[in-house]
Amino acid sequence: MTSPQEKESRTIEVKGRPKTKTAKVIVIVVLLVAAAFAARAILSTNKKTVAQAPAEPIVVLSTAADSDLAAQSEYIGKVEAIQSVLVRPQVAGEIMAVHFKEGSIVRAGQPLFSIDSRQYQATVDLRKAELAQAEATLDRAAKYYNRLKAADKRSVSASDLDTAESDVRQSQAAVSQAKAALKLAQIDLAHTNITAPISGQIGAANFTKGNYVTASSGPLTTIKQMDPIRVAFAMPDRDYLDQLESYKKSGKSVYKTTLLLANGKTFPADGERDFEDNEIDQETGTLLMRLRFQNSTGLLIPGAMVRIKATPIERKRMVVIPQIAVLTDAEGDYVFVVGSDGIAQQRRVTLGAEIDTMRQVKNGLNPGERVVVQGVQALRPGVKVKVAESAEGSGKTPSDLGAISPDAGVVSPDNKPAKEGN
Repeated sequence: MTSPQEKESRTIEVKGRPKTKTAKVIVIVVLLVAAAFAARAILSTNKKTVAQAPAEPIVVLSTAADSDLAAQSEYIGKVEAIQSVLVRPQVAGEIMAVHFKEGSIVRAGQPLFSIDSRQYQATVDLRKAELAQAEATLDRAAKYYNRLKAADKRSVSASDLDTAESDVRQSQAAVSQAKAALKLAQIDLAHTNITAPISGQIGAANFTKGNYVTASSGPLTTIKQMDPIRVAFAMPDRDYLDQLESYKKSGKSVYKTTLLLANGKTFPADGERDFEDNEIDQETGTLLMRLRFQNSTGLLIPGAMVRIKATPIERKRMVVIPQIAVLTDAEGDYVFVVGSDGIAQQRRVTLGAEIDTMRQVKNGLNPGERVVVQGVQALRPGVKVKVAESAEGSGKTPSDLGAISPDAGVVSPDNKPAKEGN
């Protein structure tokens, strides 16, 4: 038999076991929570360490060059025919024949249209007959007047002599009138044969054989002179004054001009200064200019739009950088400059003319300073950078340079390798 003391001891032991397991669970949970907080603290510390030591941005540089590149000016021009004619009928009648091929080159005096001339020929014949009649009347009146003057004064009255003289004068007037009427008839007859007034390219025939036309029917066709031809464009007043000043100093041509056609090809001829207007357009601030071109190839067509590139004959020294190095914000244009210490700094610049892929810098940069042309997205003032490759002097775009190699060196403007930081 079990004593009361032994039963109490067993009861205490059974009740104490669950208390011991709960304590162990609590301890484990506490340890896990502490480990989680410790891991989070370590990760946070690592992130701060990484944030505090970012990788140096990789950039591509180009050197600002002291160049004598010609600053081209570009204008939009329109091709115009020096002479353009609307061929219109001067008399009424049926078109009997068309003597040209549409779109062909015609010469001055070449027959174009024939209008029925039978009526006008008959009118000419009638006017000739009227002239002959008037001349006969004049001859008779003149002979009668001469007989009266030769007769004895006592046998001829003064009244008869005056009448005879008046008849002569009236007959002379009738002859003059008949001659004028004949000339008008001959002019109308000549207008039945329509010829080309100028040489050039002829357009479409608006009326063909069998059509009845009058002076109010509208143009029969058009002719435009093709060679030489001219290009009209608007030059800003500032550019005009600059080139005029240079022209007065040297007395020579200021610009060499070339044309770019709609297909991007260069027109193979130099333009000659042909005309400049005598008044500035108040709305646009420009002056109308015209250049004359020889157009034996027929590449310049009236009405076509072209680009005119004017290159100064006298070249000037200027600081130029690739266009892709230029950035713009609300305050204006700027570039990132990297010094010998490898730190990028923002630099405000004043820009000038565009020269192909390059851009003139009037103020803000000195020759030899290095500007960032690729990798600018990751830059901010004061950041140290790592130079990857250079486009100096090449005018290439980032896509032309290919992938950036971290081991690539800096290339000087003459495309010779140079040490980084020079």
